[in-house]
Amino acid sequence: EREARKPRMAMRKRDERKQQKSEARTHTIEFNKSFGQHILKNPLIIQSIIEKSDVKPTDTVLEIGPGTGNLTVKLLAASKKVVAVELDPRMVCELQKRVQGTELQHKLQIMCGDVIKVDLPYFDVCVANIPYQVA
Repeated sequence: EREARKPRMAMRKRDERKQQKSEARTHTIEFNKSFGQHILKNPLIIQSIIEKSDVKPTDTVLEIGPGTGNLTVKLLAASKKVVAVELDPRMVCELQKRVQGTELQHKLQIMCGDVIKVDLPYFDVCVANIPYQVA
């Protein structure tokens, strides 16, 4: 009887994992291909961008297309302030959620709109990981 329970328990755990994965997928954002959206995930590339941009603790950084904020968070840690310009309101919400309640929140200014069309505030350095079709 005990042996018969093991496969059922294993099946129940497997079903729970499938359910969790399914729920996680429903909370992901679908990228807008017309915007050329892509998410920078590789921490080595993010660190390389930070190093090559030579951001100083006194700099105000303009970031074009912050997306979900993987690069933004590192820029916030390295600079005085980040002005992030994002076209997609869904990504703006994700970025706001990401920094909400953290010590970085006061250093971030988010602007929703097309970087070509908005009036940009003063900045020292511009950092972006933009899609090829935009560049």
